[in-house]
Amino acid sequence: MKKAFSVLLSAAMGINLLGGTAPSVVAEKQQNMNMVIFGDSIASGYGLGEGEYNYGEICADYYGSKVNNYASSGDDTEDLLKVISGLDAAKKKAVSEAGVVVISIGGNDLFGYAARYLVEYAARKGFLKDGVTLEEIPQELGISDFLKYVKLRGDGSLMEYASSSVTASLELVSELKILCANLRVKSDKYEGVIQSKTIPNIEKAVAEIRELNPDARILVQTIYQPFQLEKSFIDENFGSNASNFNTFMGQLRMNFRDVMDAFRTELKTVEGIEIADVYYEFTSVADGVSQNANNPGHACYFVNTQTADMDEMDIHPNQKGHLAIASEIITTLGVTNDDDGLLSDIYKTLTDKYDYPLIALDTYKTAAGNIMLGDVNFDEKIDARDAAVVLSEYAGIATGTDTSLSEIQASCADVDGDGKVMATDASRILEYYAYISSGKNESLEDFLAK
Repeated sequence: MKKAFSVLLSAAMGINLLGGTAPSVVAEKQQNMNMVIFGDSIASGYGLGEGEYNYGEICADYYGSKVNNYASSGDDTEDLLKVISGLDAAKKKAVSEAGVVVISIGGNDLFGYAARYLVEYAARKGFLKDGVTLEEIPQELGISDFLKYVKLRGDGSLMEYASSSVTASLELVSELKILCANLRVKSDKYEGVIQSKTIPNIEKAVAEIRELNPDARILVQTIYQPFQLEKSFIDENFGSNASNFNTFMGQLRMNFRDVMDAFRTELKTVEGIEIADVYYEFTSVADGVSQNANNPGHACYFVNTQTADMDEMDIHPNQKGHLAIASEIITTLGVTNDDDGLLSDIYKTLTDKYDYPLIALDTYKTAAGNIMLGDVNFDEKIDARDAAVVLSEYAGIATGTDTSLSEIQASCADVDGDGKVMATDASRILEYYAYISSGKNESLEDFLAK
């Protein structure tokens, strides 16, 4: 078996690669897909480089529609209300004529509160960076300001203090719990930012948009948790404090997961909206599955948080993040087609597409369409690379390793339809590839039916 596997793998990697054709998926048509986008830096595309596209632009290209983006970096839900009430006649007309309104908001409510809370704690404990005083720090902060002003590692740092004693570690955990309770629990003891500020403001915003356009579909995004760092990254960059930072990140992950779940739950109570669950896509861990140091979630793929210099960390979506958000919006709308534009072009240019988190990958492929039996790597061709992916998956299954394929990938890999991903599937893909390489023009399905 090992010898046969080696022969197939060598064949898969050694054959020159040629293209193939893809059947179409029927799309819904004749719908008004013109969009208006409101919100914060996520929606505005903050941090994207030249030649990169925000998710509004990707969606507009996908539908061949217009997009008007009124998002502004730093806006919270109170700012959103000001933006809507201050729309001029032209912008009101754009809203009234839109088929879809997308809102990205709430992150600055939550992370702004969190940044202020943690900076004040760091100031009390003496963990601000050298030369920084609390008095000179702006009142309104973003989470990147916490990284800017607080010393996280090294001598006299937050992590050094956390590792100094059990008491210090428990103190830090307690502060995180209090912070997150203030975000998600409304009571005499806790502020409950989500229930007391964020959701009521979103409800007001939706109502004001409805006055301008009673018929538009309104999508509101959930808030992702950006600090899902891989254990290997922490071990490499935090030295002797790595163990304590892993513990800290575990507490941060657990408590902020509760916060994001609370926001998602409260968002479901808002009438007249649909939810684009960006949090679920970025985390790409199924609900109910444990997150831990070895499975922290996959947000670091969609945001550039794993940087050696903490000051260079950016919690905003990178190009892959905007691709994922666009895919989630498209699949939430449920109006899909076989894409040959920005959505699929961006995916094809990714140099690390094989690391694309599996849950988000299926969402992308559902939006992109062009699903073909045998096209396991989603490059819209059936060739030796697909066979190599199938063989790698089969080898993993044989050794008890977790699957490396998404559900759609697995269905594309199972070319003989027996419900399993086997070496025989790779063999059939290679046979078909050799067949079409000789100049034949036939679908894989027809080839297999012979």
